[in-house]
Amino acid sequence: MTSPVDDPPGTPRRILVHNPASGDASHGDQIRRLADERGYEVRETESAEDIVEQAATAATEADVVAAAGGDGTLTRAVRGLARADAFEDTLFGVVPVGTGNNFAGNVGVTGIEHGFDVIDHGDRRRIDVGLVNETPFLNSVVAGLTAEASADTEPEAKERWGTLAYAMTTAETLREFDNLRVRIEPDGDEPLSCDAKIVFVGNARSFPSTGRTQGNVEDGLLEVAVIEDVSTLDLIEESLQAALGNDAEHVSRFETRRLEIELSGEPDDISVDGEILTESHLTFDVWERTLWLPVGETYEPSPQGSR
Repeated sequence: MTSPVDDPPGTPRRILVHNPASGDASHGDQIRRLADERGYEVRETESAEDIVEQAATAATEADVVAAAGGDGTLTRAVRGLARADAFEDTLFGVVPVGTGNNFAGNVGVTGIEHGFDVIDHGDRRRIDVGLVNETPFLNSVVAGLTAEASADTEPEAKERWGTLAYAMTTAETLREFDNLRVRIEPDGDEPLSCDAKIVFVGNARSFPSTGRTQGNVEDGLLEVAVIEDVSTLDLIEESLQAALGNDAEHVSRFETRRLEIELSGEPDDISVDGEILTESHLTFDVWERTLWLPVGETYEPSPQGSR
């Protein structure tokens, strides 16, 4: 891979926005040690909104703003960069310390120390930022079964079981889940109305169909996957087929830059990079090649078969 942009001239000032509550909250000493060794000022956050505010402030003071946390922390930090209108000149670094660390994995960052190494030596890319109801997101937005299960997963279970906690809650939720009645209107295409178990809109994350989940995050498009109303056994089979890279009969997939999703009835839980919102109408757009960040060796600018 080659880097399309160069580092800022001179010695950059570096600030690390650290969410000490991410993951199992045991990473504080390691984060502070590595940050100190590499010349970062560490600013610890106290709440979700504080992440946004700290990142926005850091972006006005530093050339490199890194975020240490899980998917939700990274997304909120990017919202801070957006608030400060700092995408053009700010290099954004990823240090994964969350439960799932999906976004970090999708940009080739595999651990805490590796995250610091990638900031120093990784290729620099400009990647897309998704928007849902004008709010930035990085990985994906999910409505339906998995969003409801994510909302029902207790923090204590996530701390004890990690990503397995989500699977356990999903299995429990599946028995009582009511289908979503949705109307989906892609930009410039025919609308789709159906009963759905899951509606997935991906930016850096792709709905698995080839054994990998990294989406093409440099094409200005969102990936949409709709799992229509199926029985529990069929849903399990569809999920297994998708994980194995096979086509799934009840999954509709397409790409679009903009779309609208209308959920009939009462507002439903929506998972936005792990953050649970309650909405009934969703409008999506893309800021194309906006976020400047270093990526790891396994990142693919145009992943084969991701969409």
